[in-house]
Amino acid sequence: MKYTYSHKHLILFLCLALVIFRFFIEPTRMLTWDVFGYYLYLPAHFIYSDLSLINQEWLMSLVDTYQPSSTLYQITKLESGNWVIKYTMGLSLLYAPFFFLAHLIAEPLGYPTDGFSLPYQYSITIGGLIFAMIGLIYFTKILLHFFDKYITGIVIIIIFFGTNYFHLTIYDGTLLSHNFLFTFYAILTHYTIKWYDTQKMKHAIIIGLSIGLITLIRPTEGICVFIPLLWYNKNESYFKNKILLLKNYFPHLLLVIFCAIIILIPQFLYWKNITGNYLFYSYTNAGEGLDFLSPHTFDFLFSFRKGWFVYTPIIILGFIGFYHLYKKNKPLFYTITTFIIIDIYISSSWTTWWYAGGSFSSRSLVPAYVLLAIPIGFLIKKIRLTSSSTKVIFSCFCLLLITLNLFQSWQFENNILSKERMTAAYYFAIFGKTKVNEEDKKLLLVDRTTETFDEFNNSEDYKGKLLYQNSFDELVDTALKNDGVFILGDEISFSPGIDIQYKDLTNCDHAWIKISAKIFIPNGYDEELPLLVASFQHKDQSYKYRTYEMKKESIAYSNWNTIEADYLTPYIRNDNDNLKVYLWHRGNKEVLLDDLIIHAYEPLN
Repeated sequence: MKYTYSHKHLILFLCLALVIFRFFIEPTRMLTWDVFGYYLYLPAHFIYSDLSLINQEWLMSLVDTYQPSSTLYQITKLESGNWVIKYTMGLSLLYAPFFFLAHLIAEPLGYPTDGFSLPYQYSITIGGLIFAMIGLIYFTKILLHFFDKYITGIVIIIIFFGTNYFHLTIYDGTLLSHNFLFTFYAILTHYTIKWYDTQKMKHAIIIGLSIGLITLIRPTEGICVFIPLLWYNKNESYFKNKILLLKNYFPHLLLVIFCAIIILIPQFLYWKNITGNYLFYSYTNAGEGLDFLSPHTFDFLFSFRKGWFVYTPIIILGFIGFYHLYKKNKPLFYTITTFIIIDIYISSSWTTWWYAGGSFSSRSLVPAYVLLAIPIGFLIKKIRLTSSSTKVIFSCFCLLLITLNLFQSWQFENNILSKERMTAAYYFAIFGKTKVNEEDKKLLLVDRTTETFDEFNNSEDYKGKLLYQNSFDELVDTALKNDGVFILGDEISFSPGIDIQYKDLTNCDHAWIKISAKIFIPNGYDEELPLLVASFQHKDQSYKYRTYEMKKESIAYSNWNTIEADYLTPYIRNDNDNLKVYLWHRGNKEVLLDDLIIHAYEPLN
C-alpha cells in the first residue's frame, strides 16, 4: 500500500518528539530562575495568601528547600517596604490550569502542597508542551494558507530542527515565555489572516485577546500589534484600501483595543495595590534595562558570544526569501519586514543582549519565526522551479545546517558550548568536538561568579596599572601625632577615592580591581567597622555594589590593620558608567585611614 504524505502526520511526529526529548531528562528543576518569577503569582496568592510578599517566611522556606536561583532577583523591594514581582503575570495565567491540577493531586500522591513539589513540576511542564503543540498546529495553518503541504512540511522541519526553537522548547525553555509567545503569535497571525479574508467580529475578538495576552506575557512584545495593523491581503492600492478598510470596520478596531485592555487589567490592579501606580517599571537594577539610543545590534546578530546569525545560520534563508516575498506579495513584505526590524532593534537594545545562560542562540527572536517562516516558504517555492542540481545543493545545504544546529544544541546542553562566555577563538577551537580540554577553556570570556565576592587568582594573565594612591601626606593627626592620615568620624563618613569612567579605566571587556588600605582602630572601639566600597554607577544609580569588611576577631586594636578586596568589573551598561571606590565609616568614633591604593589589571590577550 502506497503511503500518502500528510502534514498531520508530521505534526504528530513532532509533538511526540517534544514529549520524548523533554522527558528524557526528568523535569525536576523547571520552576527555577526566571520561571520562578513568572510562576510566583500562583503559589503566593492561592497557597500562601500573600501576593504582596509581606510574610517572607514561606518564601525563604521554599528557597531553602528548592533553591530556585542563587539570588532572589525575581522580586524587587520598593522604598515603601513592599515587595513586587519583577515579571508580569501572563505566564502565571497560562500555568494556572496545570497548577490547580497539581494542587489537587499532590496530597493524595504523598507530596507537599507547597507549589513546588514534583506534581507541580511535572504538571506545569506538561502544560508547556501542550501549548507548544497548539503552537505547531496554528503555525501549520498559517503556512498552508500560503503554500502546499510539501513546502509547509519543509518549512516546519527547518524551523523545528534547524533553529534554536528545538533547544529552547524542549530543554531550557519549555516554561520560558518564548515557547508560549510562539504559540500566541501563531494564533494572532492565523486570525489576522482570517479577519482580512472574512471581516468577522469573532476573529477581531481573538486578535484583541491575543495581543493582550502576548503583552501580558512580555510587555515589549506589544509590538505584535503591528501584525494585524499592517497586514493586508491584496497587492493593489495598499495604503488607500488599508485606510478604507479600517475606516469601514472601525468598531472592530475598538473591539480589539477593548479586548486587549481587558486582559491587561489584572496586572494594572496588582501594580496599583503593591506600588500605588497602575503602571510600574520593575527592572530597578541600574545594571540592566532597555537603552534604545545605544542598541547592541551588531553583537546581537554576529557576535560569537550569542549572535543569532552565528548560532542559527539557517535563519538567513528567511532574509534571502524576503526578495521573493517582495516580488509576490508586497503588503506582506512590508508587514513582516517592519515587524522584524523593530523586533531586532528592541531585542538588541536590552543591555544584557545575550539574555543570560538559559538560551542557545538569541531566544528573544523565537516567536518571530512564525513570520520569518513565510519568506522561507517563498524561497523554497522558487527553488522548486529550478534545476535538479540546484534543488540537490539547496537540500544538502539545509541538511548540513540542521545537523549543525542539532549538534551544537547538544554541545550547549553538555556545556561544551559555554552558556555565557563564548568567544570566536573558543568557538573554532571546540568546533565539532565532544570534549573540551583546559587549554580550550582559557579562550573563554572571564568567569563571572554568582557569589557575593570575587577572587583574583590568575594575575599572571594580566598586566597591572596604578589607578590611585593616597597616603594623605598633606594631613596631620595632632591627637595621635601621625603625619599623613585621613580621619573618619561622626562628621566625615566617606573617604576620598576614585570616580572613573569605564572607558578611562580600560578598553577591554573586563578588568580586575585590587584595593588595599590601612585602618587604625583605637582601643575600646565598639561600633560597626568601616567598609571598603566598590560600585559602578549608571546615571547616579548603583549596580554591582560590593562592600568589604574586616573580621572582628582579627582586629588589632590601637594599631594599624590592613583591609584588601578584589573586584571584577561587571558587564557594563555603558562605557560612560563610572567606577567608585572609597571607605565608608559607619560609626561615630574616630578611626584613621592611610595608604589607600587601587590597581587595575587588564587581560594580556
